[in-house]
Amino acid sequence: MTLKIGICTKQDLDEAMKLQKREQYEDERKRRIFNAKQRLYGLDLEMLDRQILEKKKQRTAQMECDKKFEEQEQLQKRLILAQEMELEKKQRVVDSDLNYYRCRYQRKEQRREFDLNDPNFLKKARPTRVADNDISLGVSSAQIFQGEDLYNSDRKQRQREQQRAWLDQQVQERKRAEDARKQADNVLMDNVGCRDKHLQEMAKSDHQMRNQVIHRVRQFNINMAKQKQLDREREKREKYEDDMAEIYNMLSSDMLTENPDVAQSRTDPNKKIAFMYRGMTPEELRVFRLGQEQQLRLSIQRKTEAQMMDKQWEQYSINMDRTLVLHQIEDDRRRKAEFDELMRANSKLAVEQDRQRKEALVGLTNAVSDDFYDQFNKNSR
Repeated sequence: MTLKIGICTKQDLDEAMKLQKREQYEDERKRRIFNAKQRLYGLDLEMLDRQILEKKKQRTAQMECDKKFEEQEQLQKRLILAQEMELEKKQRVVDSDLNYYRCRYQRKEQRREFDLNDPNFLKKARPTRVADNDISLGVSSAQIFQGEDLYNSDRKQRQREQQRAWLDQQVQERKRAEDARKQADNVLMDNVGCRDKHLQEMAKSDHQMRNQVIHRVRQFNINMAKQKQLDREREKREKYEDDMAEIYNMLSSDMLTENPDVAQSRTDPNKKIAFMYRGMTPEELRVFRLGQEQQLRLSIQRKTEAQMMDKQWEQYSINMDRTLVLHQIEDDRRRKAEFDELMRANSKLAVEQDRQRKEALVGLTNAVSDDFYDQFNKNSR
């Protein structure tokens, strides 16, 4: 990178290098951010994986719940279908019984007013002459006619009897079939009753066994509670005896009786056992006081020596500070002279740069290049 100025100092070159590094870093950052396929900024992969795992768990739980609901629905459908089939079967039996009753006891010819509405009334009417010796015939009545059927009523009577016999036979067959069906239903109901009774007996036996197990468990728990109560009482009694023995041992121990012989260490004659020690003797106290007085004198002497040493160091530090201040003043004067020289050189450079800039502006007046427009919309921040 070259600067369009006449004179470049080291500071200008450093600044130019910084700008070039910043532009290069910005270009690399734009390539990383604006590439949607390789961009990783702004994504929490751990959170996304955790969310995907939670979604899978929720989907699995939902599928299991749906499967249970479907199984429950199929079971309900089968129960409803069985109930509907049972109701249809009962309805068919009721309809069959009703139709049989109507055919057997509510026929048209059994009505009281059937003779008034009988369509075959004329066919059933008595003929004019039954036989040649019919007493209903008068003197002027004709006796013999061609095509006359004198045995029509008998023949119809026999036909009716035959039809009645056929109907009775059909009724008997239907009744036998109905009895067979009822017998089969009774057998089925007996089997169902036996099965329900067997299930009730099994449930009762299971309930009795469960009650026995519960009773045994309760009895075992009662025995265990009694045993634990006895153990607690025994432990409490043993603890009380141990406490009493410990209290007696403590009361009769050397620590409470303050025996001075037990405080002496067996390994070191000049060492005392701390938890057994109960104080010094008057001779030991006198020796201890003499030692304290000697330590106090030594401490006062050390303090006096330390104060003298501190004074010497204070005087030395004052002398050093005075020397450093003189050196600092000389350094400040030297730096000020160097700064004044630098300012004069910078003023000359500024005047020269201002003159060059004015000359460049005069040559480029109203001339806007493409670089001016390309500098916008390039920053990724």
